Amino acid sequence: MSTAVLTSAGDRPAPSVPGTGRMNPILRVARLHFADRMQMIWVPVIMLASVAALCVIIMVVLQAFTPGTPEQISEGFRYNQAALWSWPGFIVTIGVYAYARTMPFAIGMMGSTRRHYWAGTALWILVQSAYLAALVGFFLVLEQATGHWFTGARMFDVYALGDGHLGLTLLLSFAIAAACLSTGAGLAAVYLRWGQYGVMAGIAAILVIILGALALVLASELDVATFFTTNLIEKASALLLVIAALATGVSWAVMRRVPVGR
Repeated sequence: MSTAVLTSAGDRPAPSVPGTGRMNPILRVARLHFADRMQMIWVPVIMLASVAALCVIIMVVLQAFTPGTPEQISEGFRYNQAALWSWPGFIVTIGVYAYARTMPFAIGMMGSTRRHYWAGTALWILVQSAYLAALVGFFLVLEQATGHWFTGARMFDVYALGDGHLGLTLLLSFAIAAACLSTGAGLAAVYLRWGQYGVMAGIAAILVIILGALALVLASELDVATFFTTNLIEKASALLLVIAALATGVSWAVMRRVPVGR
């Protein structure tokens, strides 16, 4: 391997792997992240389908053992938040693996610079987020088309995702995925640079920032509750996208000094 790969700024690429030299280096990195298609493509499908099946089972049990009518129980399912909480942890894990598993190979063997790797990973985050949002949108359409899984059970046609509005569901799902992937990638970059103590310090810094922001909001006497009473999905999505942008910026700042061999 050429020693040019190990420069601190990562500005000089190593020799390209045969057969990949004609591909744009940013696209090449983005494609590398999709090498594990099971985790990137199929595991999210299996996960969401499994949770939807669980919701159907709960619906059937409630219909059998509670006095409420199917319509009343189905209406109660509008408050179901399983679609919000069942997959963000997994998405963060994908973001962590994106850096931890592919960066040494991309820079050491594929001839990518750190700049190419960061840009390719950012592109992958956008594509992966769009895929996950489309997947949630597909399940929403399928749920509505089947009369809520033929039982009245709701998982995607719920208040938390926009009350069945496809556009709002896609927007919020994309924002959640982008924020989780970017945060996971940022934590992985911190780990590669400073190890587990760096991650602990980073998490502590995030908590301090959140508490500081809350303190400022309370001190300014802003009516946050009133602010979020209108266009909640759009405002929450905008906040998540800001978090994604900040995490991506942190990733670049840290990536510039990450040792390739760690």
